Amino acid sequence: MIIGEVLAGRYKAEKKIGQGGFASVYLGSDNKLQRTVAIKVLSSVSDNKSFRDRFFRESQALANLNHPNILTVYDCGEHEGREFLVMELVNGPSLENLIAKAELTMPQVISIALQICRAMEYAHAQGIIHRDLSLRNIMLDEDDTDSARVKILDFGLVKLVYSGVQTTGNAMMGTPAYMAPEQVLGRPTDGKVDIWAFGVGLYRILTGEMPFRGEHPAALMYSIVNDSDLVFTESTPAAMRDMLAQCLAKDPGQRPGFDELTAELERIEQSLGDDPMGGMTILTHISELADRSSKRNPYLNRVMIKNPDDFFGREKEIRKIYSRLDAPQPQSISVVGDRRIGKSSLLNYIYTRKNRKKYMQNYDSAIFVYLDFQNTIDNDVTKFIDLLFTIFSFETGDVTKYTARPKTLEQLKSVIAELSDEGKRIIVMMDEFEIITHNENFEEDFFSFLRSLANSFRVAYVTSSRDELQMMCHNKDISDSPFFNIFSNLPLRPFTEDEARDLITSPSRREGVPLEQYADSILDLAGLFPFFLQIACSSTFEYLVDNPDSEPDWKRIAGTFEEEALPHYSFVWDRFDEMDRQNLWKTAGGGTVDRKSRYVSEDLLRRGYLVETKDGLRLGSSSFADFVMKQPGGPDGGSKISSLFGRFRRGKDRGTS
Repeated sequence: MIIGEVLAGRYKAEKKIGQGGFASVYLGSDNKLQRTVAIKVLSSVSDNKSFRDRFFRESQALANLNHPNILTVYDCGEHEGREFLVMELVNGPSLENLIAKAELTMPQVISIALQICRAMEYAHAQGIIHRDLSLRNIMLDEDDTDSARVKILDFGLVKLVYSGVQTTGNAMMGTPAYMAPEQVLGRPTDGKVDIWAFGVGLYRILTGEMPFRGEHPAALMYSIVNDSDLVFTESTPAAMRDMLAQCLAKDPGQRPGFDELTAELERIEQSLGDDPMGGMTILTHISELADRSSKRNPYLNRVMIKNPDDFFGREKEIRKIYSRLDAPQPQSISVVGDRRIGKSSLLNYIYTRKNRKKYMQNYDSAIFVYLDFQNTIDNDVTKFIDLLFTIFSFETGDVTKYTARPKTLEQLKSVIAELSDEGKRIIVMMDEFEIITHNENFEEDFFSFLRSLANSFRVAYVTSSRDELQMMCHNKDISDSPFFNIFSNLPLRPFTEDEARDLITSPSRREGVPLEQYADSILDLAGLFPFFLQIACSSTFEYLVDNPDSEPDWKRIAGTFEEEALPHYSFVWDRFDEMDRQNLWKTAGGGTVDRKSRYVSEDLLRRGYLVETKDGLRLGSSSFADFVMKQPGGPDGGSKISSLFGRFRRGKDRGTS
């Protein structure tokens, strides 16, 4: 307990006023200058002398920052092995707290944004990057928003703290929701990460929502790297929307500098002039999001589905997975399926907390960890453990609880044992696990170690991969490893027809543009693959919104569908072997497959590329059949082309519309 103690013979800590992931803040007094101060005491993260040297050196650089909108650092020191900073005391709210309680006008928002930009322009000119420019690190010096001055806290402190942690580069430095794509991907970073974070914070102030969301770090990172749809209230000036789109550009080279943002905000401020909407509160217009969203296309998600309300189907698979994870000794599962079949979305749905509570008896004792290897670069065992410790720290709410540990298998076992002693079951979900089994940095002893954890503790793994894991190892010793014996395989196939119809009808009905009467035509176009169903539903939905008084033009809808679907068909086709292609060609052309090739058709049936009808086998969708017949090298040299639109006409003759 530091309260009541005097630090450096001068600063008395009187009351704790704040707690963060790596530091505690105390109200204090400077006995020498007789003034009130804030004392930030870092968690004990390192005994390393080089860290302390760097702490004092960078603290001095922060103390030299002299700007009215940057919190002043007075002093720094060490007390009982813990470093501390002495700073000016700010009595107003953080912006995070402010927007939770107050209603801001557009002029107030612009005033705050301008102060942030001017401070950041100054700091960048001094060569100092913030790296954690979240709303909780931006405060006002008083409660009156109109007269308050912005104060930015903790410049460079995140990087400083993590430099004392034994991290290998995967740890999430800063507030995850404000991380830029290049930070998520482990690429070199510069001051443009602050531009991104500024855009995230301003977007939240304007809309009340974060632009990128996910219940766990992997889902959030997936969103940051892949999602790009920004939705604003009607009251947000067009110039402000354009500016934020630039701030949140995935490519850091396309983001402006703070000097450019300052100039643009000044132009926006001037353009408001006598606008009667300018003085109204932003929150007054938040309801417009709901009004406008009634015609928003609900089928645009082409990556991991993060919102469980947008997830459809897979009830049988969901119950099977949860029943194994809920067993007295949780069981490991390998989810296997083709590209774009929905493996990541399924794992994310299983991870979601409210679903655990719905399906599991032991949900309260389970710690779920989600590891996404799709964007992992140059992975090895040390980095794997680093990533695992980072997520453990995230799950427990202590940023340095596990990240400070040595990144060894022995330490990993020790952490698992500690959690097990607390009565926890540990579920480690690993998306795209073949990236690990293919990686020569992971040898047989690593997989044997994972197996020993599952045998010794209540640990289970849920993996996803394109093929069975034993078929995707970089050497035979690993493929023969008993590690794979602990898994039961769960094949992920296309939807059932009922699941497909639910996807077609429920989201569109909810958005006010029902597609139910067109379900047969959509199924004929896209088949039962959820990814292609999303594309077909999206094309149909947009046509109906743009042409509300006309019947669907299926030729135009199919053309829009093909523009997006054909590259994915090509990707699939390139990975078929010659026997698969021959069977698909023959079936698409109306021929019969010879008996000795029947086993190939059975595999294509299981995977959904062929379907069984009362008239025999056919391809899973008319668009895919059309694509197959156009591929060179077929039985008729690709000249016998099925008519996609003829299929639609035949569908209409059967009563579909």
